[in-house]
Amino acid sequence: MVLVGSYAVTLNTTVIGVALPTMAADLGSGGGLDIDWVVTGFLLGVVTVLPATGWMADRWGRSTVYRWGLSAFASCTVGCVVAPTVDSLVAIRFVQGLAGGILIPVGMTIIYEVFPPHRRGLAMGIWGIGIAAAPAAGPPLGGWLITAAGWRWLFVVMFLLAAIAAAAAAVLLPASTERRPRPLDAIGWTLASVAVVTGVFVAREAGSLGLASPPIVVLASVSAGSFITFVRRSRNRPDALIDLLMFRHRGFLVVLAVTAPLSVTQFARLNFLPVELQVVRDLSARDAGVVLAPGALGVAVAMPIAGWLVDRTGPRLPSVAGLGIVTVTMLALGTLDPGVSEWSIAGILVVQGVGTALAYVPTTVGAMSTVEPDQAAAASAMQNLDRQLTGALGVALLSAVLVSRVGAVTPSDVGPGPAQDAYNVVFLIAAAVAAVGTMLAARLPRGTNS
Repeated sequence: MVLVGSYAVTLNTTVIGVALPTMAADLGSGGGLDIDWVVTGFLLGVVTVLPATGWMADRWGRSTVYRWGLSAFASCTVGCVVAPTVDSLVAIRFVQGLAGGILIPVGMTIIYEVFPPHRRGLAMGIWGIGIAAAPAAGPPLGGWLITAAGWRWLFVVMFLLAAIAAAAAAVLLPASTERRPRPLDAIGWTLASVAVVTGVFVAREAGSLGLASPPIVVLASVSAGSFITFVRRSRNRPDALIDLLMFRHRGFLVVLAVTAPLSVTQFARLNFLPVELQVVRDLSARDAGVVLAPGALGVAVAMPIAGWLVDRTGPRLPSVAGLGIVTVTMLALGTLDPGVSEWSIAGILVVQGVGTALAYVPTTVGAMSTVEPDQAAAASAMQNLDRQLTGALGVALLSAVLVSRVGAVTPSDVGPGPAQDAYNVVFLIAAAVAAVGTMLAARLPRGTNS
């Protein structure tokens, strides 16, 4: 059941990139938000709820919260099917992100508690196969549905998957038994949410509005002030939304530092490469999905190998190797020209998928292995918050780069050459970020998990 729920959320994230050009053409630009906010809005919902997932799991139990998240996720998908405008779709996607943000960290904690320490790497690797299957199936399935029936059918399929998973979870998941009720730091949650939402908006819109424009200056000040206030009031509070004592563990800090660049590169590939294939190479959504699918298969094949390596060598070796591979393949994506064949791009993505898997498993296991056992749920939520927040910021900043160069994330009035150059800049920035991640990964623990 944990695999099914994680699959639904990941499919929902990875399939949207293929649909953005079609959504933009269908919904138009009459609203106030650009089409890339369909992705960013979902990520904002995820990062808004993530700080509270540890409290939810402790208050009502992991299984109960997991079932609630699945049901809410399925319900929100119906709203996406009937959304009439970009703005309404973004709003529904934000709420859907609130539900989806619960599933992966709580599901990871359930897996972590079931398996002993020496089996956790392998368990996370097997779980990762399910996560990787979503990107593998998402682009070709999404491309076929968009071409044959329209983008709204993506959400019909997602609803069916989530509804089946919710019904099965209600029957198969055991009732929650371990609970540690504690007060909710509602003020802290509000401060964290304001800091995140305003910070992502600033990252996305600063390029078009101007760094010195009054809206950007005000929102940046609000974001910084909310974050500083959140940290100060959380230091000595027994009911703090996020247990800041986790950050006393050096290993945990390094894991978060490595997770961030890996997340930026993943979201860059998932959200911008499908659009590039359609805009620059004039591929249909279906054909773009076919080009993207082999990369996710590379992830799926390498996930159990990565888990095996983590159990035997510790997190450093696979992380350094994985992020090194991601860096090189991002450089390859950043130096493409319109004449490069689609099969060459697919080959690059297969290699990148292997690198992503090698780096992903060590950070997933390490987030919970470097803290105290009673902090595992909060550490899982924090690591996922790190992943989703940096992904949201990365998408926002890279979208701003595209808009500054070609006027839109899905430009329709520029030639293949200028559009290719713009997307190349995006992937070169992602390559630089991955290179930083490789250096940080060298500071992960050398030994095996205990």
